[in-house]
Amino acid sequence: MKEKTILIIFGKESPKKNKSWFDKFDKVLFSKELEDLITPGSVQEAYQLFCKLPKITDINYKGYQLWWVHHDDIYYQFCLPYTQYCKLLNYLKDFKEIHLYQPPFSSLFQYFLEANNCRCIIYKKRRFLPPFGILLQLFLSFLFLFWLKITKPKLLLETSDRFSGQDDFDFRYKFVYQELRERKISFVEFIRSLESWLIVLKHAWRRKRPVIYSAAIVGFVHYLAGLFGEKIFQPAGNPNEKFWFLASTHYLRNIRGTIWSIQAMKFIWQWVGAKSAIVPTAANRNFHEVLACKLAGIKTVGIQRGAIPKYYSITDFMPGFDGKNYLSVDKYGLWSEWWRNYFIKNSDAFKEEQLYVSGPMRPLEKEMSINEASHPADLLKVLFVSEGLAAFPEVMPYLLTLLETREFNMHIKFRPYRDGFELWLKEHQPEVYKNILEETRIFRGTMAEAINQCDIVVGSHSTAVLESLLQLKPFVFFQTQKWGDYYDLKSFDVQSCLLVENPIELINCIKKSPEISLEYLKQLRENFFGNPYQNGSKWVVDEAEKILWKNQE
Repeated sequence: MKEKTILIIFGKESPKKNKSWFDKFDKVLFSKELEDLITPGSVQEAYQLFCKLPKITDINYKGYQLWWVHHDDIYYQFCLPYTQYCKLLNYLKDFKEIHLYQPPFSSLFQYFLEANNCRCIIYKKRRFLPPFGILLQLFLSFLFLFWLKITKPKLLLETSDRFSGQDDFDFRYKFVYQELRERKISFVEFIRSLESWLIVLKHAWRRKRPVIYSAAIVGFVHYLAGLFGEKIFQPAGNPNEKFWFLASTHYLRNIRGTIWSIQAMKFIWQWVGAKSAIVPTAANRNFHEVLACKLAGIKTVGIQRGAIPKYYSITDFMPGFDGKNYLSVDKYGLWSEWWRNYFIKNSDAFKEEQLYVSGPMRPLEKEMSINEASHPADLLKVLFVSEGLAAFPEVMPYLLTLLETREFNMHIKFRPYRDGFELWLKEHQPEVYKNILEETRIFRGTMAEAINQCDIVVGSHSTAVLESLLQLKPFVFFQTQKWGDYYDLKSFDVQSCLLVENPIELINCIKKSPEISLEYLKQLRENFFGNPYQNGSKWVVDEAEKILWKNQE
């Protein structure tokens, strides 16, 4: 027999209701009381859930299976959060009526509770019109399209709207922009901007060149298509099967929006006259643009941007894909032969002939001097990498242990643009943050500069930790529930501890790190980065330029 009603309040803000409204619930839980019912989740478990999903392959457009356009959205919005909220979801299904105030992943809760025959009422802020920033991006794109019709740039470049320092581009694309500008190749960026309308204007002014805010266009077209209603899918089976079917078909409800968005982007690419495109990878944020390229006959070239095992960067692997028409970029450059073999073994997104060894997108610059390790009599300099996607409470035991020991010189690398972990520390651990400011050296510049000043790098999962190998310095990953053994390091034939399971092990491994041989570090660098001086950005521009020359013949 199910209990009656429950109200769950997520976050700090409570509903602005009178006491009589709250009294109608048999139970009320606030965010603090939910802590034991929410876990950090697990990318490995989420990957397994995705592999078992029912995949809807009979909805096609021009021969392309449209379910895959949003497959990574399903992973990020349903599979991964399910591993976090599974305990809470199973607790709630024992209630007849559940009221959720400002829940994260509201569709996850709605579908799970509906599949379990529970009445679910969700209170969340609703937008009836797109945000002003999106409307501004649409307006700017509309103006720029007339300019682009005249200039007719032949190359498309996908990028973000994040600048660093005085640059007029995303710092991750530094070498791509260098190559394009040195060769005087005319190009136009298509951008997914998540910035405020004021930053959008500032960046547009700094660029002083036309761009296309394609994500805003796709989002607006989806919004318009949604006004014409949704396609409803009827689930069958037991509650678990019903839930995952609803999750799997979530993005097919507005299939009209997906098709219209692809058509809109195809029209724009043909209007501009593009013949080639540099797209780091095809993902949920750009599948509409990439499919539009394919339908318009525009060849795409991509390149690996980070260390991307199969468990989280699901779009590069698409487990279970069996379509005839691939949604991935036409040519994809990888850092090393090790990564190419990894993709051949694990990825269903690419055919083997699409994969190349390009070298790193941000190669090591030869003029950079690499500091020697600390003198044996000196304290080891440990660089702790702030990771925005980490489950911060899981990270804290490792960080606190490092801060408490006096056997190392502690350094921390925060992101220069906006660091989520730093903001979390300010709010939730102000005393720890104050201690960090007073007792440690903080780096906000490039990762290479920070590594250059330290002896060993530690973190839970990010590529930044592996970048220590570019300067032949050791690293240690600490294991968390969320990221686990992200790089499958336990499968390596190791002579040192690359992965630790608790803070004490971390301290011991750091102490032993000077014993790691240079030859072993070179072997690891060869695996993950290949030739660190090989310019992958040059490769991607070379391949795009070949396509342009071929179109001129």
